[in-house]
Amino acid sequence: MFGYIKPVAAELKVKEYELYRAVYCGLCAALGRNTTCISRLSLSYDFVFLAVVRMALSSEKGKIEKRRCLTHPTKKRSVLTEANQLDYCARISSVLTYHKIRDDINDDRGTKRLISYLLLPAASLIRKRAKMEDSTEEFIRDKLSCLSHLEKENCASLDRAAEPFGELMAYVCSYGFTEGSEKCRIAYEIGRHIGRFIYIIDAIDDLRSDIKSGAYNPFSAMYSDPTSELERNIQVLESALTMELMGVEAAAELIDFSAVPEYGEIIRNIIYLGLPGVISEILNKNSAKPAEDGEMKR
Repeated sequence: MFGYIKPVAAELKVKEYELYRAVYCGLCAALGRNTTCISRLSLSYDFVFLAVVRMALSSEKGKIEKRRCLTHPTKKRSVLTEANQLDYCARISSVLTYHKIRDDINDDRGTKRLISYLLLPAASLIRKRAKMEDSTEEFIRDKLSCLSHLEKENCASLDRAAEPFGELMAYVCSYGFTEGSEKCRIAYEIGRHIGRFIYIIDAIDDLRSDIKSGAYNPFSAMYSDPTSELERNIQVLESALTMELMGVEAAAELIDFSAVPEYGEIIRNIIYLGLPGVISEILNKNSAKPAEDGEMKR
């Protein structure tokens, strides 16, 4: 369900791109440092975005160092270090991965379920090393349980199906900021709308494979012929996804980027270029007649 939230690298300035790559590599290093090296396999662009948002809200600069790693042993790469938000994002990412695997064991079947069983021991160790508070784990379990319940009842409302994941990401994004503060409200709104966006775009992206496997998909529950109906409602879906982006945009523009202006440019690139590009790509893939270049972009 993750991997959609990334920038258009070609549109970033060199300094901005280097910082983004440093955050990416810094999060990878933080995963290994806070849990286990194997947790680095769960690294996703979505949590790099989360890290950038939280570092911008915290005015946290960190320190960029040149390092080699197992993936890139011959050439040193920029790595962001001394950043508390990277440690948090690494730990919460690991905990979410564990609970997602547990959820897959309960909901999936066949090969997918077997793979989840095989991954569970490593995920359990990673979760243990992450040492998140019991209240946080309880919240994650509750929201994933709500999502599982909606799937089991074959929920035919896209809005209802997307909300638990939106609430989960809202919590993850705003965790640790003073409750009721402007920073907390901004983080909450960004997380909620990003979570809903991820859920909806993932449901569209997975529709054909879910139909084939018999897995739950809100569009299958909504329509007797979901593929055809999705094709006929492309513009409606584009509007729904764009509304979620507008929610992210409205909250993100309230962030004070003066400490590290590059964070602002990275976040704006993702909101105004990266995510509209994802909408266009996924909707075109599911459209009977692919849109022309530039169509369905903000």
